[in-house]
Amino acid sequence: MPEHQADAAHRNGKLGVEAFDAAYGAGFRADDDSPHAVECELVEDAGAFEAHRPPAGERPHRLAFVDGTMRTEARLTHTSAAGDANTGLAGSWAAGAVLVTAYAPARFDRVSIGRTAIFTGGNAGHLPDHRDGWRWEPYAVDGADIEAARQQLQRLMRDAESDIAEQLCADGWLTVLDGPLHGIRHRRGLPVVGYVKTHHRRMLAHEHWTRVPSLAVRGRSGLFAMGDELYGCYLRVGDPGPWAGPWAGIARIEMPAGIGLAAAVEAADRAAGWLPDFASALHRDARAPVNLTPIAGLERHLHHLQGDPRLALRAVREAVLQRNREG
Repeated sequence: MPEHQADAAHRNGKLGVEAFDAAYGAGFRADDDSPHAVECELVEDAGAFEAHRPPAGERPHRLAFVDGTMRTEARLTHTSAAGDANTGLAGSWAAGAVLVTAYAPARFDRVSIGRTAIFTGGNAGHLPDHRDGWRWEPYAVDGADIEAARQQLQRLMRDAESDIAEQLCADGWLTVLDGPLHGIRHRRGLPVVGYVKTHHRRMLAHEHWTRVPSLAVRGRSGLFAMGDELYGCYLRVGDPGPWAGPWAGIARIEMPAGIGLAAAVEAADRAAGWLPDFASALHRDARAPVNLTPIAGLERHLHHLQGDPRLALRAVREAVLQRNREG
């Protein structure tokens, strides 16, 4: 396309901007022709795309929000006597919950934290415990790609989130897990909702997908089947401002298919009524409104508990020196 035609195409389009920290990834990066696109079947409204606007409902009396954080604190290398080198990382993860009730202030609960040293190449590298209490659990991943080590760190965090969510569900809390539900191992019939802020795959047919941004605040799409185990729908939780892109403020919520379609429709309507009450404010959160206020507070708390990253790096350096001295 000639440059002047490309410029005209850009001028005729619509720009959007979000103050979204790049460390969290893009809120929307689902290309229409992406190989990762998975067209799910709409199972509500006879397969047509319909916008639902349930009335605001009563907030659940026992509500839990679960999330986790992770951080790469140092890059590692391991060089064998023969000169072969593998890469790795030292990192930390944390997970926990915020409990919200009608009769008491919100509080943090069931927080767990871990540190790990993960090496590529299939061989775990041990870091000695640090005198100030720093300790790294060793892990190994196959292959040479450092991304595999990062994914292992994420799995440790996700596993901890899932454990916490399952415990809370078993104790009778309606649980909102920040992220997809695929990590919940015993999700059939559990009172759990997955809350997904980023959209990396096109999940509906093009003619339905392009209508999702037309949802009003508190409006949801019809339910679609995500395989045999989950139902999902899109929900606009807040107004991101006139400068934002069309998908800003939209989340995907997920429910276990084991509860049945009728119960899932009812759960989606109820969630659309109360989830937007927790949307964050634009002047307080760069990821507003889609980042829920309890989740934002939990993330800050978990980051604080993970400690100063500068001290973590110093501890890793000193542990590496000790390991090399000991041979």
